[in-house]
Amino acid sequence: MSELVFKTGAYEGPLELLLALIAKNKMNIFDIQIHVLFDQYMAYVEEMKRMDMEVAGEFITMAAELMLIKSKMLLPKQEEDPREELVRKLMEYKTAKEAASILALRAREFGGRFEKETDEIKPDKNAVLDLDVNLLTGALSRLLFKMANKDKEEESAPIELINPLIKKKTVSIPGKVLSIMRKMLKRRNVYFDEFFEDVRSRSELVATFYAVLELLKAGRISLEREYSADGMENILLTLNREHNIRKKEEEEAG
Repeated sequence: MSELVFKTGAYEGPLELLLALIAKNKMNIFDIQIHVLFDQYMAYVEEMKRMDMEVAGEFITMAAELMLIKSKMLLPKQEEDPREELVRKLMEYKTAKEAASILALRAREFGGRFEKETDEIKPDKNAVLDLDVNLLTGALSRLLFKMANKDKEEESAPIELINPLIKKKTVSIPGKVLSIMRKMLKRRNVYFDEFFEDVRSRSELVATFYAVLELLKAGRISLEREYSADGMENILLTLNREHNIRKKEEEEAG
């Protein structure tokens, strides 16, 4: 047997010591040479005693278990391998140690970081709107389809070759709200599609649509379905003057 060099206090328990001995002797964990393992394990325990170190009860218990397994291995061939229970404990401990190492690495890497709140706009569960959802989603789908066809037509234009190099314009939803309200105050009744006639990008389209939803939610405007003489469906937006007057009175009273 080769001489062992022990580093006292390096093992947290008997299972960790056994795994270290198995690795040192290059054993297959499923085919442990129990007599070699037992002798080296007891040498470590004796080294702890020689250095006047307190030997934990779990180390003594494991020594007894190894001695029992060693004695069973001397008996004629048995149906069950006496080492089976020890192998199961070692595999469970090894898995736990590996998981702990990964978690410790993650803790060092991410421990100093702070969680950022999501940018997702949460739905207002208190808002009760009597709106036809299918009407709005259908209108949005129609606009997106038009935008897709428009993009295909402009793909061959020279300007499209340099568009990726140009910084995209930031579209402001509050700005779109003001733009829509200006047009509504002038005419009071405006068709839904009119607000999207000058839209040049998908982000501008989404910002405009969201601005319409905000005004509907606030009660500043209302919508209704209309059909033209040729059967085409239209959405008419109407300025809610009563709401605006009431809002102004509440602000003045406040």
